[in-house]
Amino acid sequence: MQLRVKGRADLNPDKIGAVRHAYRLLSYRDRSEKELRERLQRKGFSEEAVRHTMSHLTEKGFINDSALAVSLKRTAEDVKLLGRQGVHLFLRSRGLSEEIIKDICTDMDHEEIARAHKLVDKKLRTMGNYSAKEAKGKLWRFLLRKGYSFDTIMQILKQFKIKEEEA
Repeated sequence: MQLRVKGRADLNPDKIGAVRHAYRLLSYRDRSEKELRERLQRKGFSEEAVRHTMSHLTEKGFINDSALAVSLKRTAEDVKLLGRQGVHLFLRSRGLSEEIIKDICTDMDHEEIARAHKLVDKKLRTMGNYSAKEAKGKLWRFLLRKGYSFDTIMQILKQFKIKEEEA
């Protein structure tokens, strides 16, 4: 692929290489500005080339942390079935700013219990035979690792107790 830039004599090979590498990285998956910046620096591009590449990609619309956050939140909730804290940590691990994460994670409470319930049902199918106390402990720790709040876990385990008594 030949990268042609008309009327831009200020582009040195380092800048062109950084832009090419950034496009290659973005072809695999969307990345946050922080992730992309770190990858370019790790590859050894100069700070000037990285700055130029980031401004170029932002200007062209290839880097949009807000849109990426919405997409990643949907993935974390629907595919990974993470709780509020789990979603927060997942978004932070992808290099998104706290401000964007706060804006995105404001409307999560109403679906969290449904996701936790779905997750517990899935876990119960694969869990072996344990006493009720052991099973509750395992479910408790599992939901904590997935990022669910204390209140949500308590509600789900109360429903589990009702199901357990019916069985």
